[in-house]
Amino acid sequence: MALTEDRVARWSRQLIVPGFGEAAQERLQAARVRVVGADGVSSAALVALVQAGVGRLWLDDPEAVGPADRAGWLFPPASVGSDRAAAARAALAPLSAYVSVDAYPTGGVPDATLVCAPSAAQAMAAAEAARRARIPHVVVEVDGDGGAVISVPPGAPCYACARSAAGGGRPPAAGVAALASLAAVELVQLVATPEVVGAGRRIELVRGMTSVRPTVRLAGCACAEAPAQG
Repeated sequence: MALTEDRVARWSRQLIVPGFGEAAQERLQAARVRVVGADGVSSAALVALVQAGVGRLWLDDPEAVGPADRAGWLFPPASVGSDRAAAARAALAPLSAYVSVDAYPTGGVPDATLVCAPSAAQAMAAAEAARRARIPHVVVEVDGDGGAVISVPPGAPCYACARSAAGGGRPPAAGVAALASLAAVELVQLVATPEVVGAGRRIELVRGMTSVRPTVRLAGCACAEAPAQG
């Protein structure tokens, strides 16, 4: 869908970013992004994705808002105990009239996935589902006041190859907002400019400093298998 004049005006600042442009914004506008986990950790990423202009966000989180979520960017004190996806949707709606935010529909087929799951098992399951569907995905790993962002374009080494075996929990720290925002930027690049993304990578955030390394496929991993022909 071509950008209308009002949408060009809305995203005028990012449209002039070198290497971005209207074609990239149109890809974002057409995208359906599944977000696994809508708690305080993912709050900053959700805000960034809405403001960047992702066309449709599907929030996949069946839990209720907890006291720790209040440290994020979305949940006021009165929302504690309410449905987390519904509360996030209500908070995100005023940020852009051009973005649809809904609960993840059963059987929905996303174009990309952001994984901010509260457990390692959930993160692995969501990342594996995205790998099998051959869609780009980004996984957030929280560790202390920092962590890592793992970016997985289609065909790249999978999350299981790149993940950390240890983690320090999900604290409501400033580092988490930085990590989530970084994950949103990675996902926007995967969706909007897939031709320039290149290989998968792991971005570490430690004490406010970032380091980047390419991901490497583990010997024998299923992600080395050729995709099924259909």
